[in-house]
Amino acid sequence: MSQESKPKKALKVIWNDAETDALITYLHTERSKIGDSRNFKPQVYNDTATAIAVHLTLGPIKTGGHCKTKWQSVCY
Repeated sequence: MSQESKPKKALKVIWNDAETDALITYLHTERSKIGDSRNFKPQVYNDTATAIAVHLTLGPIKTGGHCKTKWQSVCY
């Protein structure tokens, strides 16, 4: 009997206030790295994820992609 493997469901990203504050503070200090497209390069978001990791309390570790999405939702 073969079992079909179900695709893994991505864990929900949960942001606490400390992570959000750290994200805003970190990216504010890096604002000189905003490019012509009025956005940060992927490496800045990856560095942000590393910087805010100490504030994680719930959910998966944040990635650069998570940080970019959160930054855009906070700013726009």
